Amino acid sequence: MPLLFLLALAQNPVEVFRNAPRAEVLVLGVFHFQDAGRDSYKPQFPFDIRTPARQRELDEVVARLAAWKPTRIAIEQRTDRQARVDSLYALYPGGGTDTLQNEIYQLAYRLAKRLGHAGVFAVDAPARFLDSAMPEATWRQRKAALEPGPLSATDWDARYTALYRADDSLKTVRTLRETLIAANDPERLALGHGHYLVGSLLDGPRGDYFGADGFVSGWHNRNIRIYSNVARLIRSPEERVLLVIGAGHVPIIRGLFASAPFVRLLDVGEVLR
Repeated sequence: MPLLFLLALAQNPVEVFRNAPRAEVLVLGVFHFQDAGRDSYKPQFPFDIRTPARQRELDEVVARLAAWKPTRIAIEQRTDRQARVDSLYALYPGGGTDTLQNEIYQLAYRLAKRLGHAGVFAVDAPARFLDSAMPEATWRQRKAALEPGPLSATDWDARYTALYRADDSLKTVRTLRETLIAANDPERLALGHGHYLVGSLLDGPRGDYFGADGFVSGWHNRNIRIYSNVARLIRSPEERVLLVIGAGHVPIIRGLFASAPFVRLLDVGEVLR
């Protein structure tokens, strides 16, 4: 092999990144065990994580996550609520909080206690919209004046509602582990992310950015902020950080971590299967 080629290979700057030590990050997308009513789709099929059968399923999921040995666990709570997160964690289990059904209490707290962690980390953030300075009345007038694009005439909302209803139904007959693996399947994540890419983004003429500067910009901004908060938890390449968050957030956050040069991003299937 020519000497010049070997020297060029040795000096390839890409190799510096490939061989760099990396912390591990696992982004676990979940459905909300206890719906707070903030999403457009409202669950229609009952799910109670507190039943004995579901608790056994939860124990199985927690055991598989514990085997990975995360060093820090991040949750979908805003950073300004860390004190409340800490106070509830100090009471776990029981102390009047044992009736809570949400995934933070049931999954994240349980896992953290099992691993002997001092606490969990709030990483959620408020969204900043590019058109937030626009008065609401002006915003509504502006939205009403947009001419629908040719693709936005298709009833995407109805199709996505049917998809969410199917997922909502399937969680009642699948085990919790099966549901979480299905929710984090790359095809399903990409399909769900598509709901943010229709609607107002397709309305109006080229060069009109009302749709992009509205809800969609805020959604991306919130997830970039969450990424930043999670990334700040990484103190060394030995860290293994678990983020437990609504599945709708996962495509953007995974996309960011996939390009982070200090992270090896794991697939949920690697840990839960």
